[in-house]
Amino acid sequence: MTAGLILHLSGIQHWGGPQGGKVRDTHPHPTRSALTGMLAAALGRPRGSDLRDLDQLGHTIRIDRPGRRLPDFHTVGGGYPKARTVMTADGTRRGEALVFEDWYLHDAAFTIALTGPPDLLDQTEAALQHPVFPPHLGRRSCPPDMPVLITRTDNTDATLSTLPLHRTAPHHGDHVDVAFLSEHAPTDQPQLPHTRRLQDAPLPGRNWTSRKLWETRRRLPAGLCKGLGTDYLQALTAYRTAL
Repeated sequence: MTAGLILHLSGIQHWGGPQGGKVRDTHPHPTRSALTGMLAAALGRPRGSDLRDLDQLGHTIRIDRPGRRLPDFHTVGGGYPKARTVMTADGTRRGEALVFEDWYLHDAAFTIALTGPPDLLDQTEAALQHPVFPPHLGRRSCPPDMPVLITRTDNTDATLSTLPLHRTAPHHGDHVDVAFLSEHAPTDQPQLPHTRRLQDAPLPGRNWTSRKLWETRRRLPAGLCKGLGTDYLQALTAYRTAL
């Protein structure tokens, strides 16, 4: 059994991703660097702080709803005469608007288990209960639609298999397949090779290194699907009360 914190992230989200100049994409799930930044903000760490202690935290993500990608376009320097449009590197004026394409995750929900040293979990739990800087889901324009911290548990793996799912119940069948992302092979399949590598582990100086990810699926009871909005919050409250 591994103790840890259970978090929940839902709402409009943007988790970085391959950047192509005027196109800014998003990963399909929270990245390690974004989660580290969110926790650092809650702890009150200013930009540029040493965050190496947060490397000790392990992340396991349960994908309640994968959501779908949502585009957003905005312009800079549109509707002006050339003399007032965006300036280029050589000092001239562009003469036309710059159009940027941003991608977000819409209608996605993730439940996350954080594991690590007890003293660091204590600090993180207190910070999420009373954050110095408010949490956001990848960008400041993406606030969570419910409190991030759900509970503390002595068995994160069991909790991820019993906590209400933030999704509607299927019309047919007694089970649902739920995807999990972990930084380690499952304990019951220690030889399972990793699924992919993702370059999202933060390094000093706004750099990143890659890490291994294992994607697995679990068949969970359809009864765990507690719907959306108020229905889900009521089920979550009942779950916490019963602990």
